Amino acid sequence: MQIPRGIRGALIACHLLLSCAAHADPDEQAPQRELDLRYITDLVGVVDGGVERDAAWLGRLDVAVRSDADFLGIPRAHAYLDMMLVHGRRFSQEMVGDAQVVSNVDAPSVLRPFEAWVEAPLNRTTRLKLGYIDLNSEFDLQPVGASFLNSSFGIAPDFSQSGQNGPSIFPVTSPGALLAVEHKGWTVRVAAFDAVPGYVDHPSRFLPGPPGRGGALLVAEADVRIAGGELQLGGWAYTNGFTRLDNRGSGASHGAYVQYEHRLVDNGEGRGLDAWVRVGRAAPAVNEIGTYLGGGLRWGTEGSHLGLGLAHARRGDPALRAEPGHRAETAIEATAFHRINDSFAVQPDLQYVRHPGWRGTPDALVLGVRLHFSTSLGLGDDRR
Repeated sequence: MQIPRGIRGALIACHLLLSCAAHADPDEQAPQRELDLRYITDLVGVVDGGVERDAAWLGRLDVAVRSDADFLGIPRAHAYLDMMLVHGRRFSQEMVGDAQVVSNVDAPSVLRPFEAWVEAPLNRTTRLKLGYIDLNSEFDLQPVGASFLNSSFGIAPDFSQSGQNGPSIFPVTSPGALLAVEHKGWTVRVAAFDAVPGYVDHPSRFLPGPPGRGGALLVAEADVRIAGGELQLGGWAYTNGFTRLDNRGSGASHGAYVQYEHRLVDNGEGRGLDAWVRVGRAAPAVNEIGTYLGGGLRWGTEGSHLGLGLAHARRGDPALRAEPGHRAETAIEATAFHRINDSFAVQPDLQYVRHPGWRGTPDALVLGVRLHFSTSLGLGDDRR
């Protein structure tokens, strides 16, 4: 019986992982087996403008299990599985009308495995990861921006808009392979993902979807510690073409981004003023957002801080000609985070969205509060 090409490739990749991981550095700290429970819930409402003045309850529950070292006998390897439940209405689509999405847990209600991968060190500085991977856990991270609710401060919209069903990010991932080389002053990551996560016409299906549809998404990023901060340079491209917005054949979908993050003031004991700025560009012939500019400030500690961020997404000329309207959508967010204890935190939030969706929807004022619940349980060591 002939083995399908995709399965043959997976078997070859696993063989390489097994053989290379056997030479990993034995002194590297091994991960411990544990169970993580995380629940984020947003109570949000449009208090002025938008599509409709109404409120919604959104939430995301993750139950994640991490194995300890030597998973399936692979030296120093470990596995990770994250089962995810998303609930709530499509708040941005139905009430705000914005394109950037004011809550990063806003998605169709679904229960599905979100991540499922195996990772192994190849040597002291290099690691390999295979499986269903959240691209945004490795690429286009905005560590300061992650404190905010707006989706553009997680992975920016110039990248997240791409593909037939987005890249391999929340709320559905696709199979991929990632190689990372990490040194003290710099890190380089390269990866290839299946180009179509999930099912475009069936967003609530349990399984993420079969591989091998629509080509591949290739991503690369370099992070460099410089001038007391961190500079991030990244790029991405799809191997298959996409229909141009002017309907004149097909065109390539690709983009690049640069981000710089820096601590401006440090008062000791973990308290300080952090800032970041990010600029991204996507091929305007096939992507509605051609340019993105975002960034902001955060003051305080990891456990208690205030933040102010701005996300500015600009349509390209082809999109503006295809459907006239406003050139840009701008979201301004003010947020405050306070951790009550190890398992619970509260975060009131205010956002103002200028020109939601670019097409005549009144400016929206959104008020909300996010509640964070989390706990981790050590499961011991199952090795004998």
